[in-house]
Amino acid sequence: MSAAPYTVVTDSGQLVQAGWREYVHAHPQGNFFQLPEAFHLFENTPGYTPMVFGLIQNSTGKLAGILVSVIQRENTFYGRFTARSIVWGGPLVDDSMQAELLLKSYNDATAGKAIYSQFRNTFDCTALKSAFENAGFSYLEHLNFLVNTTSENSDQLLSAMSKSKARQIKKGLSSAHIVEATTPEEANSFYALLKDLYHEKVNKPLPPKSFFDYFYNEIVRKGLGKYLLIKHEGKIIGGILCPLMPGKAIYEWYIAGLDKEYKEQYPSILATWAAIDYGCRNGMQHFDFLGAGKPDADYGVRDFKSKFGGTLVNFGRFEKIYQPLLMKTGTMGLKLYKYIRR
Repeated sequence: MSAAPYTVVTDSGQLVQAGWREYVHAHPQGNFFQLPEAFHLFENTPGYTPMVFGLIQNSTGKLAGILVSVIQRENTFYGRFTARSIVWGGPLVDDSMQAELLLKSYNDATAGKAIYSQFRNTFDCTALKSAFENAGFSYLEHLNFLVNTTSENSDQLLSAMSKSKARQIKKGLSSAHIVEATTPEEANSFYALLKDLYHEKVNKPLPPKSFFDYFYNEIVRKGLGKYLLIKHEGKIIGGILCPLMPGKAIYEWYIAGLDKEYKEQYPSILATWAAIDYGCRNGMQHFDFLGAGKPDADYGVRDFKSKFGGTLVNFGRFEKIYQPLLMKTGTMGLKLYKYIRR
C-alpha cells in the first residue's frame, strides 16, 4: 500500500517555515487574503478566529496548497447565532484532488464552530466546482467588477470610464487631493467616517477599531496595504482601505466618504479612483471591488461600481450551512441588529 501523497498541516508556524508566504506569492491566483499577514490580521482582531490548512507534499516536504479562513462572531448577546466562516480567494491549489483534501479538513474543523461557511471567490473556480460539490457546498452566483490597471497612464483609465465619472473625478481633484495616511491620527479619521457610515446607512457589523489599527501599524508597514485618503482644506472627507497583492491586485475592502456634505468634491468617487490610480502607478494587474451583489437582486452600489470601466465577472460563491436552525435564527438576529442600530 503506497503512502499518502499529502499531509494536511494546520500549524501556522510550521506552514510559514514550509514556504506559505512564498507559495501564495508564486501561485497564479495568489491573493492578499491567503497570506500569513492576513491570518495574523484576523488573529489580532477580537471576535475573529482564523484557521489555516496547508497541504504538504510528503515526498518533497513542499507546500502544495493553502486555505485561510476566519470565523467571525459578533460580540453581542446573540453572538453564537452570528458565527460564520469566511474564505476570501481560497483555496489555492493546483488541482481538484488537492482542493478536496483541504476542504475535508476544513469542514471537519469548521462544522462545530460556525453556523455556515462561505467561500468568496476572487477568481474563476470552475475547475474546483466538483471538489466543492463533493464537500457539500452549493454554488451561488455573485457578481464583481475588475478594473484593468495595466494601462500605461491614468488618462487611459479615465477614458475607459463613463463620461460622468471621469468628469466628476477631474472636478473633485480641482479642490480636493489624494494622500496616503502617514499618521495614526489620519487612519483614525478614516475609521470615524467609516463607523458613522455603517451606523447610519450600512447597518452591518463593522470590525472593531483594533482591526483598523493593526492594518495601519502592520499591514501598511509591510507594503501589503494602503489607507488612501481624500483631503479638502486640510480635512479628511473620504478614504479607502486597500489590501495589496504586489504585482497582482489592489482591493477595495472598506470605503467611506462625506458625499452629502462635500458634493463638489465627490469623496467616495475620488476614493475609488485613488485605488485604481494607485494600481496603475504601482504595477498592479487589476483593481478588485470585492463584490457587486447577486445578479437577480437589486443592488444600487452595483450601478456605482459599473461606471469605473471594469469588467463584470461572475466568479460566484460556495456556501455550506452546518446548522440550518441556527442559520434561520442568525438571519433574524442580523435583522434585529439592523433595527437596533437605526
